[in-house]
Amino acid sequence: MSGPIVGKRRLRAELRRLRRERELTQDLVAAEMEWSLSKLIRIENGTVAISVSDLRSLLAYYRVHDPRTVDELLELARAAKRRMWWDEYRPMLVQQLITYVGFEAEATRIGEFAPIMFPTLLQTRRYAHATADPESPLTERRVEFHARRQEELFNREEPPRVQVILDESVLRRGPVPGDDALLVDQLEHTIEFAQRPYADVRVVPINAGYHPGWEGDFTLLEFGTDDGVLYRQQLLWEEPELIGQYRGILERLAQRALSQEATLDLLRQVAGELK
Repeated sequence: MSGPIVGKRRLRAELRRLRRERELTQDLVAAEMEWSLSKLIRIENGTVAISVSDLRSLLAYYRVHDPRTVDELLELARAAKRRMWWDEYRPMLVQQLITYVGFEAEATRIGEFAPIMFPTLLQTRRYAHATADPESPLTERRVEFHARRQEELFNREEPPRVQVILDESVLRRGPVPGDDALLVDQLEHTIEFAQRPYADVRVVPINAGYHPGWEGDFTLLEFGTDDGVLYRQQLLWEEPELIGQYRGILERLAQRALSQEATLDLLRQVAGELK
């Protein structure tokens, strides 16, 4: 069963396909349904969820009568309305992050490159506090939110496969000058995480030379099909060509990275040097 974000994504794609197959314009459909044009555009773009009653009417207009197809699409509409754990955090987070976390919750594979700092899904609470804005009154709630992300993803029966590729400099860059204990704690947590059955943590060494990761951090979410979602520079991208490009970048970074065994040795070495 699809969750609210992926379900809404599948539904909007199907509604666009149905309209285009029938060679109908958005203006015509909106007029026939007695909706505003902006309402139909928002439904097809996924910025609003369509109600079950509106969907029934739209499918009837498109002459979709197969009971199985109708039931599947109605279930997607119902899923989009379900309240999820992250909804309580909506007031303090930007919409792009909320949408991203919805995708993340349904991903079967998460691939991430981190050249500056340990990524959120690997961070300890201490590290998360140290890398947050100390002046913000929302810092504690945001740290709690990201800890909840980890709990929801990794404490379920079938966690997603997680591939994290770190630049070696991340291992030595402490967020608080002089607080080596904080970084040691983060390194030891990463060592534990890297040995989980669903995790693949690698380090690209300093002497690896120029590589595609020099363009910056990114996260690639996949859902067990050919499609995916790219999160980069706080923006979500769904274009298939771009997803394919970043799949290739992640593969090339993995080829440049140390093996899992060598990565664990390096993590232990750096932690030992800091103690």
